Amino acid sequence: MNGKKTKQLNIGVDLGLLNNRVTLSADYYRRKTDNLMLNVPTPGSFGFATQGVLANVGSMENNGLDLQLAYKKSVGDFKWDVTGNISFITNKVLSLNTPNASIDQGGDQDFGGGAPITRTKAGEPIQSYFGYIVDGIFQTDAEVTSSPFQTDKTKAGDLKFRDISGPDGKPDGAITADDRTFLGNYLPDYSYSLNFTATYKNFDASIFFQGVQGSKIFNATRIISEGMARLFGSGTAVLNAWTPTNTHTDVPRAVSGDPNQNVRPSTRWIEDGSYLRLKNIMIGYNIPSSFLQSFVKGAVSSFRVYVASQNLLTFTKYKGWDPEIGSKNTTLTNGIDYGQYPAARSFQFGVQVGF
Repeated sequence: MNGKKTKQLNIGVDLGLLNNRVTLSADYYRRKTDNLMLNVPTPGSFGFATQGVLANVGSMENNGLDLQLAYKKSVGDFKWDVTGNISFITNKVLSLNTPNASIDQGGDQDFGGGAPITRTKAGEPIQSYFGYIVDGIFQTDAEVTSSPFQTDKTKAGDLKFRDISGPDGKPDGAITADDRTFLGNYLPDYSYSLNFTATYKNFDASIFFQGVQGSKIFNATRIISEGMARLFGSGTAVLNAWTPTNTHTDVPRAVSGDPNQNVRPSTRWIEDGSYLRLKNIMIGYNIPSSFLQSFVKGAVSSFRVYVASQNLLTFTKYKGWDPEIGSKNTTLTNGIDYGQYPAARSFQFGVQVGF
């Protein structure tokens, strides 16, 4: 097994204006990685179950732009500075070990009925979500009959999946595995941050905001709470399930065994993962040195008290616990929310003493 190789091109510029009160930094990069190491699924015919084996199976390219703008100013005892960052990135898999190869990950019997959630394939971003497009809910059995065939047990109240492709690349009147398609990925259109610091006499403060825009999250926890594949452990959302008298809903009918496979990976479970978070905030006060000199006779050279908080506020439309979703133990599952423990909100009070 060979190690991965990375080639990178960088073009950057740094500017300082008004005696460096205003600074600008811009960096464009193109990074190509060969001999990419990924977990390649092992065929069941090999006789044992495994998440796959690591192998050098392909190459990918990342293109990105990082921008940073900062401003600092002093007005008497009041000094402050603000720094903003924004980053754009695009990703594409250039090749795998064979031209038509693909690597599927993320699905099991609890999450998606065993179907894969992500697919990595040449020409697409790495670990893109892969599944069906939902076009609403069947309102009548007549609508089921006049639509592309899904299963022989599909009824009014089931999800309507879009017929996009048959063996010849055209709709064929039946919903099959060929109707799965790429549904986006966890990479945001851009990520950004804003950091503000200020001092006034003995007071100091810092505030740090951070966020992403345009990312997508596959909310697999909703498969458990809303999928109704099992008639226990559901959340309150299923109380709004489709019935002949409750048709204005996006939750399909409640039926034992999920005969239409409404839980299969689809756009039903993909949500906007954009968020803005107040990541850190701190306010401090330095005890004046003159007070320390008279009170402790110089035994303490500095004494600062502060209060701080992490993850204090989050603004998002995401329905899950936390829009900052990592990976679950394996590669190629970033952006899939299996119910990972969310970032904790914390509060701190502290002192810093110098002798």
